[in-house]
Amino acid sequence: MIEDVQPDVRLEELTVFDTAPHVRLEELTVFETAPHVRLEELTFFDTAPVPRKKSQLREWAESLAFTVIFVLIFTSYFAQATQVPTESMKPTIMVGDHFFLDKIAFPANYPAAIRPYLPRRSVNRGDIVAFKSPVDGNIPFVKRVIGVPGDIVLVHEKSLYLNGKTLDEPYKIHVDSTTYEEDPWTPDELKIRDNYGPITVPADSFFVMGDNRDNSNDSRYWGFVTRDELIGKPLFVYWSYESDPYVAGEQSISEWLAGYSSVALHFFSRTRWFRIGTLIK
Repeated sequence: MIEDVQPDVRLEELTVFDTAPHVRLEELTVFETAPHVRLEELTFFDTAPVPRKKSQLREWAESLAFTVIFVLIFTSYFAQATQVPTESMKPTIMVGDHFFLDKIAFPANYPAAIRPYLPRRSVNRGDIVAFKSPVDGNIPFVKRVIGVPGDIVLVHEKSLYLNGKTLDEPYKIHVDSTTYEEDPWTPDELKIRDNYGPITVPADSFFVMGDNRDNSNDSRYWGFVTRDELIGKPLFVYWSYESDPYVAGEQSISEWLAGYSSVALHFFSRTRWFRIGTLIK
């Protein structure tokens, strides 16, 4: 008995080829056994050329060059370790204090062509700034901003007046109790030290002074600091070593070696451990 079953494919769905097939059924090869190697067991070989290994000397040279370039860029435009070798900012900054400078976007660190495009860093009264020395551009000075553009600065008998009012300065010190008047026999540097002005601070300029008022080479002697001369702002003390103030003049090799030998020998006994991490403000 034949069951009534419908075919899976209808006759009109069959495809009729006009040409004979290229391979006849009897030409096909039938394998009686499974293949010895399966497809997933095949190994693919990478025929790309193997890069030549760099020599140790070349790797060392490239590493050194990268380090030097990084340090130069970082210390020129971002931050720099420095110190004040004189007592002009005492007691805020001591001789032998080593600290970091924030140099980001301060004009003196960049070529003149790109300075107009830098963000304008704020500089306010009381800020401590580093700038190029008006005496020797290779030596940075660190002083406190006293007057900003438009301020009227007056020093009278050691007292500082800003815009006609006495300025409260808890950070300043005087190491010389003598007040010099404007007498004909008094040296000019002493007259200016204790009596100066009044003078108005011009645009884009600042009147700066050291906290050690009787021992500071500042705006009283050489004028204003322009914005384009600013290098940065001190951040904090990372190391402080009890040392003598800087003495002008070139050091001999023996003096240089003696100085560094002294630091090595007295590193622990003369390091001011209590000043490490002190914020400079």
